[in-house]
Amino acid sequence: MKKITALLGSPRAGGNSEQLAEALLRGAARAGYEGTTIRLSTLGLKGCVDCRKCWTSGAPCIIADDMGKVHEGIRESEAIVFASPLYWYSWSAQIKPVWDRFLPFLSDRATWTLKGKTAVLIGTAGDDKPDVFKGLRFSFEMSCELLGMLPVEPLMAYGVFDKGYVTKGNWLSMAESLGASL
Repeated sequence: MKKITALLGSPRAGGNSEQLAEALLRGAARAGYEGTTIRLSTLGLKGCVDCRKCWTSGAPCIIADDMGKVHEGIRESEAIVFASPLYWYSWSAQIKPVWDRFLPFLSDRATWTLKGKTAVLIGTAGDDKPDVFKGLRFSFEMSCELLGMLPVEPLMAYGVFDKGYVTKGNWLSMAESLGASL
């Protein structure tokens, strides 16, 4: 069975981005995926220090924190969901260290890579305009290109400020359809 891991980048459990990720995983299950979630706000993740000692300890990164759990989850997966509320037109603080700690996958010493993995972006914002996601989309698309991941069309839910707003309109059904299309 194919595996898909959703990285939940919100500090708010059960919030809008998490609800969308769960709907996407329901759809992905119909497409033959086994889904798991990793709530990043419960992990101790440090930022990259650019030491360039990637893979020297047998793992992607030498920093002693919970990033190994994230690396293991994505190593086993064919698809990765990056679910983040929009914070200052970019990633939340909870998910940003994950992106920074993908540096090992550009190393010649890498024993496995992210190349060929499907990448799905779910973004949520209280703003009422869809163009507020430009910075987030740019970061996602350029990172996928650099790492060799295969991005699908992102789901960017706008106008969903308060917890539960994502249940209004089509957002959940759109997320489930996106998962089923993987």
